[in-house]
Formats: sequence, structure tokens, C-alpha cells
Amino acid sequence: MSSILTFGMAFQQSVSINVTGNKIFPVEFWYRPITVDLYQAEKTKGWRTMYVIGIDSGGTHIVAIAFNGEEQIAQAETAGGGNIALDAAGTVHRIVGTVEKIFQQLPAAACAGILVGIAGVATAGGQDQVVSALHELFAGPVVVISDADLAMLNGLHGKNGVVAIAGTGSIVLAQTPQGRLRVGGWGWRFGDEGSAYDIARRAFQTILSARDHGRVSPLEVPLCAALQVPDYRAAVSRTYQMDRGTFAGLARAVAQAATPANLDARGAVIDAANALSDQITLALVRTRLPAHATIALTGSVPANNDLYFQVVTDRLGSHPLRRLQGSNAPGVQYYRFR
Repeated sequence: MSSILTFGMAFQQSVSINVTGNKIFPVEFWYRPITVDLYQAEKTKGWRTMYVIGIDSGGTHIVAIAFNGEEQIAQAETAGGGNIALDAAGTVHRIVGTVEKIFQQLPAAACAGILVGIAGVATAGGQDQVVSALHELFAGPVVVISDADLAMLNGLHGKNGVVAIAGTGSIVLAQTPQGRLRVGGWGWRFGDEGSAYDIARRAFQTILSARDHGRVSPLEVPLCAALQVPDYRAAVSRTYQMDRGTFAGLARAVAQAATPANLDARGAVIDAANALSDQITLALVRTRLPAHATIALTGSVPANNDLYFQVVTDRLGSHPLRRLQGSNAPGVQYYRFR
């Protein structure tokens, strides 16, 4: 009689997500424990425990982690950017590289499945490329979902609630017994409220509005320093040479400048946090989720900016708030592989 290993719990229903325009990709959510037969693992070089791999492939970096139940059992492997809409071939190559490194630490035959959450897959597709490439290394289940779906798995732990993601861009997702609701997430041109990009954009709007009114914002000096330019005109010129991610990175300079003495820097952060809070509130109103529903905040902005997180807490503190740090790769623990 073979042993059974319990990996954790997940959501309560099956949701179909259209990620290619013509292909429906299933994401399964369950309340009951996930079980894996250990018989195959026991035959593998004395290795006694099955494990799963979660991969968080985001715009700036990729993180792959192996888990046995709730325990991380291998060193996290990282690689560069993983937005498949921006760099499909590079993303696939880097994802495969992280898995190869894990298989150097752990036997591939003991892996029960690989779950990959990829930025850009919901709009650009490309999951078949990833699955095919990983199947050259591994014969077991490989599932590709969006990075937002992975964040929901990691953030809600099998409960209904809201996940707000604020990194380079932003999106708010609510899970209810009736299904999924999305608010925002329309990209830098039309939205990304509360994101790093939004903070940097608000900061520049502040310093330029100050110049229009004949004054100099205290935020101007730190922004010019971050860009290594002599004045605000050169700063504006430099930003038009930047890609979206590099421009969003200026949010770090704004956050560092947001001391009590620099009201303009604080204002950019506070206004962005309020914009995301507005979207979370809209999601709560539209879904009619109860007051005890969890709100999970993930992404580099709420993870690293205490002022930002405090503003959201003040706005939404009646709900349990979960501040996620680091990668969403642990979301694999709440996914059921077929």
C-alpha cells in the first residue's frame, strides 16, 4: 500500500480562463486537500518524498521554487525577465533554465508537477511553447497560467477574497462563489493605477505642475539625481527614451524621497495607494464579499513601501489584509494537478 502526501488546499471551483483568444485553459481551485501517490517517488534512487515546482515568471525576474507540502525543499532558482508578451523566446529559455537547476538538486522523477505563472500569457498566449520546452526535461504534468492567477493561489489560500497586484503594472482580481471579477489591469496607457509606473508618472506630473505654477517641487532634485541629469527638462527628455519597466523603476527614488519633509513625494505615493484602494473597494462592492473576506496585496510596491501599505490599510483595514512578500511561486501548493 503506497503512502500519501498532502500538499495543501486550494480554491473551491473550476474557472476557465481564455488566454489565447480561442483556447480555454482550466485553472482548478479546491477546498479539499491535494493528495499525491508516493509510490513512484519511493522507487527513485531512495528519494522518499514527492515535490512540486512553482514558477513565478514576472516582468523583471523569474523565480522557481520546489515544495514538499508546505516546506521549501530546494534553493530558489532565479533568472531575468519573464514577460512572454515582450520576449517569448527569452522567457521560455529562462524558465527552462530554472527548472534544469532544480533538477540538479532534486530527482526529476520525484516531481509531481510544475505550475508556471507567466506575465503576458493572458494576452499573448505562448503556453504551448512553455509546456513543450519543459516536457523535454520532464514527462509529468506541466501547467501554465497567468501570473495574476498564480498570485490568487498564493494570496487567498483557498478562500474567496480579493488580490491586488501592484508591481510595474497593477490589477485587482476578486474570487467569489459565482466566479472571478477583474477591476483595472488595463496597462500603462489606460490604467495601472497604484503601480510603480503610476507612482513615477504622478511624481513627474507633480514636478511639472509646480514648474507651470512658477515654483520648484522638492521632488525635482531626487528625480533628477536618479536619472543623473542636471535639470527637470533633461529629466523629461530622458524619460521618453525609457521603456515602461525602467520608467516604473523611478518609483524607488520617489519612495526614498517620501519623508515627512517632502510632501510632494509623499503625495505621489499616497495618491497611488488611494487609487489602488479605490479599485479594491469597487471590487468589494460589485462582488458583495463579506467584511471578513481577505484582501491580499502582492507585488513590489506594497511589499516594499510601508507608506503605501499603511494608506491601503487605513482605507480597508476592516478586512483581513495579507501583505505578500517575494515571489508568488508558493501558490503551487494550492493547485491540483490532474
